[in-house]
Amino acid sequence: MENDGRHKNGFQAIIFDLDGTLLDTLADIGDSVNLMLGEYGFPGHTTDDYRRFIGNGIQMLVTRALPIQGRSKEMVTACVQRAREIYWENWNNKTRPYDGITDLLDHLKKKGWPLAVLSNKPHDFTVRYVNAYFDKWDFKVVMGQNDHFPVKPDPASALDIARQIGLAPETFLFVGDSAVDMKTAAAAGMHAVGVAWGFRGPKELRENGCQTLVNHPLEIIELLKPQ
Repeated sequence: MENDGRHKNGFQAIIFDLDGTLLDTLADIGDSVNLMLGEYGFPGHTTDDYRRFIGNGIQMLVTRALPIQGRSKEMVTACVQRAREIYWENWNNKTRPYDGITDLLDHLKKKGWPLAVLSNKPHDFTVRYVNAYFDKWDFKVVMGQNDHFPVKPDPASALDIARQIGLAPETFLFVGDSAVDMKTAAAAGMHAVGVAWGFRGPKELRENGCQTLVNHPLEIIELLKPQ
């Protein structure tokens, strides 16, 4: 675990990103978007390509996956809708929680920590995944991309979660795997925890405001101990 030394005891709640943080959804997302691209006669991409495409919501994901000549407003709208349909049918073929996540959640549940999920994945998909994989743990708020808030890294959704839980933003750990998450944490005044096992890797996290870098989920427990 790498720590910049700025944190102190006083954390009281945790917000988790979903894709690349709690769940490895990369293959199912990539496969679904590739199926959509094939239907429109566009070339597909490698799984590693999708590491770079994911993180800013489904519209940006599809836009990045489309060739430049296929990025008209009408085409993007149609492709987003079709990608959603395909992904809804293929959302859970290869997805799995990262090693150590369920052990971490067991510990947090035992200690009574308020938990939330905040994702740029569409809200219906976010809820579907949390219900499927994490129904035994009590997440106080589960929020995906919706019409009420801009996508991360705008901090509005994170701040609303803090309001719903009833704790000050500075008492939250914000745990994620991308620059988007680190920037969201900074904008919301939360402690940015970057996970090295996610889609983007330590370099991106360090360069975008990561305050603590963890290599395994159980390292997060160390942050919760009195300093």
